Amino acid sequence: MNDVVAYKFGQSEPQPPVVLSGMDRIGERMVRRIRVLLEPMLGVKPQVSCEQVSVFRFSDWSLFVPDFVSLSMYRLHPLKGAALLRIDADMIASLVDSFYGGTGARMPFNRKEFTPTEERMLGKFTGSLVEKLVESWAETHAVDATLIGRETSINYVTVAGDDEQVVVQRFDVTLGREDVWPIEFVYPLAALRGIESLMGTKVHDELRISDPAWRERLGRQVSHVSFPARSILARPSLSLSQLMQLEPGDVIPVQINRSLPLLVGNKVFAHGTIGEKEGRAAFMIEKLAEGTE
Repeated sequence: MNDVVAYKFGQSEPQPPVVLSGMDRIGERMVRRIRVLLEPMLGVKPQVSCEQVSVFRFSDWSLFVPDFVSLSMYRLHPLKGAALLRIDADMIASLVDSFYGGTGARMPFNRKEFTPTEERMLGKFTGSLVEKLVESWAETHAVDATLIGRETSINYVTVAGDDEQVVVQRFDVTLGREDVWPIEFVYPLAALRGIESLMGTKVHDELRISDPAWRERLGRQVSHVSFPARSILARPSLSLSQLMQLEPGDVIPVQINRSLPLLVGNKVFAHGTIGEKEGRAAFMIEKLAEGTE
């Protein structure tokens, strides 16, 4: 009976289907984003797949982590605890090789430290991965990622106790050959309990996919849109009889206030004064209207 696992009442918990189904949807979004992230780095389109989310005891998951590996710990506010990003050392070496024109073939990683080039690649790659993770989470629950630290040994990582359960989300990446590398995000199960109701809400991905390239093009086009800007110098009041008696040459006395509004469309954008610059009438902004960004 080698498959018997100890069960501690009050501590061991069954797999929560609501949390896992929500994490699977986040994983589907991440597959697309990881592929888009890797393609310009490799020059080829990689194959990325997401395994079904699983729950392990942290000590059981740790048994399968190599002795030398990249482990990045992040705080995903407002989730409790810390999340863990695992990337194997030989994948980083392969990414560097591919980036500089190599084949990216798997080679034995017998060293106990990364080269400076590998460190730079690791920092850039993990940072970009977490940015994509935040984008994927935003469609379910907004999070803000902060790097806590990096380690190269599982013995120095304490995101959960040995007997505590963790949710493991694994992505398998194939870089042009048959070599497959894992990328794993590990969350303490307790951190996901507080948002379990949100994880069960289905979101239509087609309506909420964030396309950075599209947003950049839209931003460039919007920046060239023109808006009419004007200022009102005075608002004299005339009765209907005075208006009917006006003739060419009549003078209407007006009083120009010191602070005048600058209108963009029908909205007050700022306040300022009328003056002169380089022989032309000019408007000097002294204060932006409240709520103007």
